[in-house]
Amino acid sequence: MTSRVYKGVSANLQLTFTNQELECIRVCVANAPIPYDISKKKIPGDILEKIGKPTPPKGESLPLIECDLTKYEIN
Repeated sequence: MTSRVYKGVSANLQLTFTNQELECIRVCVANAPIPYDISKKKIPGDILEKIGKPTPPKGESLPLIECDLTKYEIN
């Protein structure tokens, strides 16, 4: 029997991630669309409970821009 060694996978098949990779996973899961299948809607929340919520960005928030859309008949 031959065995392969994959980068980031240990002998007991537990994946290891760097802090940057884990933060990327957190952001992706937090922003992922909710599944259409009702039985799977809780999965993203369960994953975030296990790995933690994404770290909010530091610095100033983006300015809110007001636009006059009345000429498009949007109030």
